[in-house]
Amino acid sequence: MKLLWVLFIAGQIVSAGNVNYAQENGYYEINSIYGEHPSKQKVYAIKAAECLALYGLTKAIPKYEEHLLVSASSIVWTFIYYDNRRGLTLGFKW
Repeated sequence: MKLLWVLFIAGQIVSAGNVNYAQENGYYEINSIYGEHPSKQKVYAIKAAECLALYGLTKAIPKYEEHLLVSASSIVWTFIYYDNRRGLTLGFKW
């Protein structure tokens, strides 16, 4: 189960980096939660909130923890793949 958490959190870190990298390179964000040009702090705060929300959900219904983590990780890494296909690299600055 720890590996699934690592996979999800790693995806969140890469995703946050992609959003911030994109902002520094003339892209705009299409996710309405972030807004068109979110600050780095806002991106990291939202990613942290997503992690905490998933943690709370897995504690509330522990029998579905594995399913929730696999689903959430799949979604995060799919968006990273989509970003990469649009030309964003996996490299980012902190």
